[in-house]
This record gives sequence, structure tokens and C-alpha cells, in this order.
Amino acid sequence: MEQAKPQQESQATESDAKHLASFAVMIVLTAIAFAAVTMDIVPPAMVVPLIIGLAAIQVMMQFFTFMHLDFKKHRITVTFIFTGLLFGVICVVALKYLV
Repeated sequence: MEQAKPQQESQATESDAKHLASFAVMIVLTAIAFAAVTMDIVPPAMVVPLIIGLAAIQVMMQFFTFMHLDFKKHRITVTFIFTGLLFGVICVVALKYLV
């Protein structure tokens, strides 16, 4: 029983490090989006696509890091999420070009 404890501690430490690194990356992505808007770093026409792209990256990171979504264990859930995102993108692009 005592041998299982160090293994659990190393897994917990690895998980904590993964969560902290992921959180740090999300803070950096948020700072990039904020800087792009407030400092006029990117052209005005590219601000919205940049923010949407950064938000999509953050959503995926949150799914797989904080919500423990895994391709192997939750294949049908991941399939539905990506299918919904695909339909959403198709609808937005179609509305942009039709209106």
C-alpha cells in the first residue's frame, strides 16, 4: 500500500503542473486579445477573427485540461462538440455571404 502513495503523488503533481501551465497559457491568450483591441496592434478588420481564434483555442484547452475531456474515453462527446462547431461555422459563414 505504501508504494501506491508515491505514484499517486507524482500523478497529482503532474496534473497540477498541467493545470497551471494551461492556466498560464490561457492568461497569455487573454492578454494578447486585450492588447490587440486596446493598443491597435492588428488592423481593425482582423480584430474579431483574432479574438474568435484565441477564444476557440481557450475553449479547447478548457475542455481537455479542466473538464478532463479525452478522445479515447469520450469519443462520442468530442464528435458531437466538433460537429456542432462545424455547423456553427458553416452557418456564420453562410450568413456573412448571404446577408
